[in-house]
Amino acid sequence: MSWHKYKKSLLKIYRRLRCSLLGGHRILILGDSHAGVFEYVFDHDLLTPHLLNCEIVGGATAGGLNNDHSVTAAFAKYQQSLRRFADYDVVVLMLGEVDCSFALWNRAKQRNESVFEQIPRAMQGIVRLLDWAGEHYPQRRFMLAGTILPTIKDDEIDLQYYELRRSVRATQRERSELVLAFNQAVRQLAGQRGLSYMDISNQTIDTEKGVVRDEFLVHEKLDHHQSQAMTAPLWVEEFRRVLDEPAQDGAR
Repeated sequence: MSWHKYKKSLLKIYRRLRCSLLGGHRILILGDSHAGVFEYVFDHDLLTPHLLNCEIVGGATAGGLNNDHSVTAAFAKYQQSLRRFADYDVVVLMLGEVDCSFALWNRAKQRNESVFEQIPRAMQGIVRLLDWAGEHYPQRRFMLAGTILPTIKDDEIDLQYYELRRSVRATQRERSELVLAFNQAVRQLAGQRGLSYMDISNQTIDTEKGVVRDEFLVHEKLDHHQSQAMTAPLWVEEFRRVLDEPAQDGAR
């Protein structure tokens, strides 16, 4: 084991002990690579006294949770994580960036439909995981999180590394409108189930341009992730808000 991993392991032991002594929540994050901002929150100890652990499945989509044979196998991996971290009392699901960046656009093109018509199927994937989790872990508190606004500008589309992302020719504003509609569907689903919902779209959007403000971009390189240093404090505020809400156990 490298020194970095050993140090992080010791840090988790200390944080777990502190969480128990101070009555904090043990929070499990299930998400795609954009949930990495919560690893930043943990590493910088921004959500004391709560304990955070992330199960990140790169490329995972909400729609893919409908498919047991998806490339990422996200549904099975999230199931395993829920079993492995059974003592974590709060679970947050954050998916949608990959859906809104190309998966929904490609599905709409294949079906000759509006991209917005593809959102309900993505919600079905989230519902499927919530149904399974609610059946097996009714005592745990589940929350949903909205995804981030897209960061890639119109003149940067062809500079992206992944061909699938380059294939979507929608403008940044059009992609942002899809994210906002997707997040609204997630918010409505949370409301239907009595679950807390958190989202930083309102805090990061340029209301005149309808896209994310430049201050939240990663400036060192072209990156479809938002700046963790800039957005982490916003997520911490959202976390503290929803943790103060009356708890409702279960995912149903």
